[in-house]
Amino acid sequence: MERRSAGAQLARRRLGTSLRRLREDANIRIDAAARELECSTAKISRLENGLGPAKLWDVRILLDLYGMQDPNTRQRFEQWAKESKSTGWWESDADLTTDDLDRYLAIETDARRLRIFCAPQVPSQLQTPAYARAHIAALHPTWTEADVARFADMRTARRTALLDLDDPTEIQAIVDEGALLRRVGGRHVHAEQLEWLAATLDEFEAANRTNLQFQVLPFSAGSGRAISSLTIFDPRQSAIDPPIAHLEDWFGASWAEGKEVERFIEVFTATAAQALDPQQSRQLLDEILRAAMQ
Repeated sequence: MERRSAGAQLARRRLGTSLRRLREDANIRIDAAARELECSTAKISRLENGLGPAKLWDVRILLDLYGMQDPNTRQRFEQWAKESKSTGWWESDADLTTDDLDRYLAIETDARRLRIFCAPQVPSQLQTPAYARAHIAALHPTWTEADVARFADMRTARRTALLDLDDPTEIQAIVDEGALLRRVGGRHVHAEQLEWLAATLDEFEAANRTNLQFQVLPFSAGSGRAISSLTIFDPRQSAIDPPIAHLEDWFGASWAEGKEVERFIEVFTATAAQALDPQQSRQLLDEILRAAMQ
């Protein structure tokens, strides 16, 4: 299966970050770059921060100014400029998404590995259609059934793409025990979600597929670092894209980049050490599943 498009956001971010590095390495001030393009410094700043599509001609002028003559490198920059106008796979349903979710999906689509901790519910990347519909309906009580179904379909397509691609994304998911016990959607939906998760883990183990690792943080582990939901994105092109962390709680979402990400990697690593190992987690999942089906 061909990897789906991450859309314009990722290309804009890569182009902007790389142009800023070239400018700084060339010891050229932002106002000098603006004079070369005959534009404002605000335009250069927006370009370097990935806040809009890039004109191919502008990129070529800046590469000349910064002394970048390597044809392969120039071709890569020009490709990013073209992709800065592209469409992400989810954008046909953009009326249901937020800017934060657009960014999340763009980075997730291009990630090599996701490290996920989720306390309130099963992570959206591993939800069954019925569980997703119940979860989405609770989050968006004013949505129509049709909109809830469309958003749930997005989650199902996303789950399939992450797990079933020829070049799959690695997922290390740590789920709080409470998320597995919480009856999202009622008894039947809850049991179906646990059954799917157990069957998927067994299927991956039988096929010797290692790209899905599942751990449960048990109640016996205590409060831990008290994070509601955390995702760390490890990029496919680590020389260009640094790791990024996304945090979410009842009050909203935030992003961490640069050195700040290291703190959340430490939190995730510590949480993984507190969690049950994959075999113990699978056993606990069976116990919860048996209780859910009674």
